[in-house]
Amino acid sequence: MQSDVGVLTTPWRCIAAVPAAVLIVIACLQVTLTRTIGLSPWKGGGFGMFSTTDDAGRRRVRVFVSAPERSEEIAISPALEDLADRAAVLPGDWQFTRLARRVVEREQRRGRPVETVRVECWRIDYAPDTLAATSHLTHAFVYQSDPSEARRH
Repeated sequence: MQSDVGVLTTPWRCIAAVPAAVLIVIACLQVTLTRTIGLSPWKGGGFGMFSTTDDAGRRRVRVFVSAPERSEEIAISPALEDLADRAAVLPGDWQFTRLARRVVEREQRRGRPVETVRVECWRIDYAPDTLAATSHLTHAFVYQSDPSEARRH
């Protein structure tokens, strides 16, 4: 008499392979996004978190506002920190646009003119031999108060 205990049938084998397939898809997607649009390797699955220091804490978003008689870097308010953090982790035009629009709204509520908002994302890199830290501009975006004129740099 033959025992079938512990033997998976073909449909059950396929079902058992689903979690592994999902992990492989997520890992491939995460690697693709880090190489193409600048996703932090610590996000999107976190498969690169032990191989790099490029995490959210080593990325910085800077915001510059300009209008007639005005051109300055502004501090990111606590209300905008979440949007700035999202833009740092996954820098993209949609993230920068959302942040810039909120900056324009805030500045206009305070009676300050705004024509353009420049959003920059900077990353800290370390030299492999000396570990000297240097900042590199990874993405920059200019938002015009007229949304049809927003452009990427």
